[in-house]
Amino acid sequence: MEKKISGGLKLNRLRYSLYTPIYDLVVSALQKSRKKAIDRLDIAPKSKILIVGAGTGGDLELLPADAEITAIDITPSMLSRLRSKAAQLDMSVNIEVMDASEMSFPDEHFDLVLLHLILAVVPDPEGCITEAERVLKPEGRISIMDKFVPEGQQASFLRKAANLFTRILFSDITRQAEPYLQLAKLKKVSDEGVFLSGQFRHLVVKKNRQRSA
Repeated sequence: MEKKISGGLKLNRLRYSLYTPIYDLVVSALQKSRKKAIDRLDIAPKSKILIVGAGTGGDLELLPADAEITAIDITPSMLSRLRSKAAQLDMSVNIEVMDASEMSFPDEHFDLVLLHLILAVVPDPEGCITEAERVLKPEGRISIMDKFVPEGQQASFLRKAANLFTRILFSDITRQAEPYLQLAKLKKVSDEGVFLSGQFRHLVVKKNRQRSA
């Protein structure tokens, strides 16, 4: 039985249910950036991959055919589109409606976790990143692609003003990646701008081996 969800998750489910019919068109401009990010990962054969906030499945066609893929999202209508896409691609995907900040998977279960266009959207990004770290294998990686305020900078007045609307419509545009990595005790392997002059970044991160010291 699905757990009772919070107000923030209900809002996300509602708005992305409304966006489902046009979602692929809206994010199509980011597909090249998504491909660039996944190509950089050089994914090992038969990897166990978790897609968090999988949406309609934009990552699927870019992943190895032999990967063991699990996809989660809070919006059933999005996952219905993903299921159809997986069938068209003849891919076997474990698909579950699940809160990104409260996953039901065991510890250290996945080789790779994809957080593509999700950390700036979820109401609990801290919970999302710490859960991603928890389910990641010791030598695994997390791939993060999203819109972030550049490291060491603060969101401008105009960005904060625009965020009053964007956070209701689709996304928070004032978040920074680095505090989340620090919270989850993750370390950067790479960090590269992939869209809009670096406003969208692709980060590859790993568990910090010194986390228990």
